[in-house]
Amino acid sequence: MPVSEHTLFRMRFEKTGTMRYISHLDLSRMFSRSLARAGIEAAHTEGFNPHPKISFASALPLGVESLCEFADAKIKGDTGAKILEKAKGAFPAGLNIAEAYEPERGFADIDRARFHIFVKPEGFGIREIEELFEGGAQVEKKPGVVIDVKDYICEMAVSMQGGCMLLDAVAKTNAQLFLNPENIIKAISAKFAADEYFIRKIEAYDIGGNVFR
Repeated sequence: MPVSEHTLFRMRFEKTGTMRYISHLDLSRMFSRSLARAGIEAAHTEGFNPHPKISFASALPLGVESLCEFADAKIKGDTGAKILEKAKGAFPAGLNIAEAYEPERGFADIDRARFHIFVKPEGFGIREIEELFEGGAQVEKKPGVVIDVKDYICEMAVSMQGGCMLLDAVAKTNAQLFLNPENIIKAISAKFAADEYFIRKIEAYDIGGNVFR
């Protein structure tokens, strides 16, 4: 049996700016084209219409910016450092490969993620938000399914940065418990006005709270 010339690499990438509005399908296509443009040779599927075999950790909600998205692909003849070097200038603005390394864990081991949620406070302050989530905040996760956001939040710290409120929240994002960060905004909006906000995903962790790699 021939030995594979490809090595599995995990690419940690950032999805920022206008890129936060592209769909997961468009992201997949753009990622494949950018790898080809960079001269990074990924393993392809077989058949009449072969395409690069790239697997992503999860679909990021539209409008959410992220500094820690993950894509796995089997790459031929490159090291992590070479992948980063080749990728410079080949990916569109807002889509940036920050790291490339051989993975330590599978995507199924991702348990939670840290989000920074910036909200312009209108008629509420830090204490009101703390009390809201300490007491429990129910939202409709999807039609007919109501959840208590508190059950999905591992930790949260609320502070002010200038005239903006920052919610530093670690929330469950595994297969059994998955919280769309937009539901945190939905919980606030049910009681207060929270029309102006911005969400950024900062980090992903495993079940032990270790940074996912």
